[in-house]
Amino acid sequence: MLKMKVGLVGCGNIGADLCIALQRGTIPAEIVALTDIDDARARKLLNSFGLNAVICDLDENMTAVDFVVECAQPSVVESVVAAAIRHQRDCLIMSVGGLMDHPDLIAEAREKGVDIRIPSGAISGLDGIRAAMEAGLHHVMLTTRKPPKGLSGAPYLIENEIDVDNLTDAKVVFEGSAREACKAFPHNVNVAAALSLTGIGPDETMVRVIADPRATSNTHEIVVEGAFGMLKTVTENLASPRNPKSSYLASLSAVAELRAVASQFVAHHQGLV
Repeated sequence: MLKMKVGLVGCGNIGADLCIALQRGTIPAEIVALTDIDDARARKLLNSFGLNAVICDLDENMTAVDFVVECAQPSVVESVVAAAIRHQRDCLIMSVGGLMDHPDLIAEAREKGVDIRIPSGAISGLDGIRAAMEAGLHHVMLTTRKPPKGLSGAPYLIENEIDVDNLTDAKVVFEGSAREACKAFPHNVNVAAALSLTGIGPDETMVRVIADPRATSNTHEIVVEGAFGMLKTVTENLASPRNPKSSYLASLSAVAELRAVASQFVAHHQGLV
């Protein structure tokens, strides 16, 4: 059976979720290359799932595969996209916040026919926002509410000496632009990046982050206003079983994207499209 060869950049929680999904045998893809700053973590993933894959550097990864999934951290995204352009490999970027300061790379990829895919992540409604952009938007607001453990350790909280671990009531801990939010909470509000890149941009998209000790899930409320009218969505996600700072739906969106790309790849190579 024809399968799309996939390279992982980042061998953490989302990488493990992709391996679990591929083991079910319903996605025509296989992981054949692993890249991680920690070789031991890559080897653990390889051994845990019995992968027939090589552990290699980024350029070797790109040359060995048909498609690359980045699921590492925002700081590596620039290198991943640059390598994808060099090697003409389409890729899925899970650490969407890493794209915020590199519109030049996004433009170069588009010019050179490299598809940089952005997942819906932990929110819904991006298709409606994309459509509404055709008539113009004048207001986009994201309010994210998480249990304190889903925000603890964020750079913004540490720098501003904000203690969320001992809260008894909900507290607004951040208000600002999506660009500022992604720098303040690089591992917590990836949805802000996806929303801003789909809509009116990182400087015009507003974000509010609430730490709520009574919250049992991660909630993202989006309000969009424009010439089309008003759109409001609320997504209430359970935290990832492996990472309380991330929503389970984020991992599922990676699986869904991989399924779509792999199915299209197989159909193309079988002459069905």
